[in-house]
Amino acid sequence: MRKLTAMIVASTLALSSASFAFAAETTPATGAQAQTQGKMEHHKGPRQFNPFAGLNLTEQQRTQMKALWKDSGMHHDRGEMKKQMDTLHGLVASNNFDEAKVKGEIDQISQAQSARMLERAKIENKMYNLLTPEQQKQFNENYQKRAEKMAEHHREHKADAAKPAA
Repeated sequence: MRKLTAMIVASTLALSSASFAFAAETTPATGAQAQTQGKMEHHKGPRQFNPFAGLNLTEQQRTQMKALWKDSGMHHDRGEMKKQMDTLHGLVASNNFDEAKVKGEIDQISQAQSARMLERAKIENKMYNLLTPEQQKQFNENYQKRAEKMAEHHREHKADAAKPAA
C-alpha cells in the first residue's frame, strides 16, 4: 500500500507540474542542447518533454496551438492539487493509519489526474491534426526515440538497483 501511495503521489506531482510551452521551441536543438535533450536527471526528475519541439512549426501553427492550449482551460489549479497532496500527506503521517480515508483521497486524486490527462490528450490530438504529414511523421519518430530512451533509462535504473551496495 505504501508503494502504491508513493507512486500515486509521485506521478501526480510530476504530471501536475508539467505544463507545455507547445510552440516555444520550434527548431531542433543544437550542440550541447542536443546531447542533453530528453535525458533524465536523477536529482531533479524527468526533464520537460515537448512533443512538438523541433517540428519547424509555421507562425500560423504556433498561433493556433497557443490558442487551443489557452482555450482548453488546462491551467491546473495548483492550489487544489496542493490541498489534495497535503491531505494525503496528513493521512500518511498520522499515528493511526485509516486505510479507507487514504483510499478515498487516492481515488479523488486519481480521478482528477485522469480528467487532466484526458483533456490534455484531446488538446494534443487537435494540435497533432494541425501538423503537415511530414511534421506528423517527425512527431511520431520523436515519440519513438523518446520511448526508446525511456526504456533504456529504466533498464539502467533497474540494473543499478539490482547491484549490491558497496
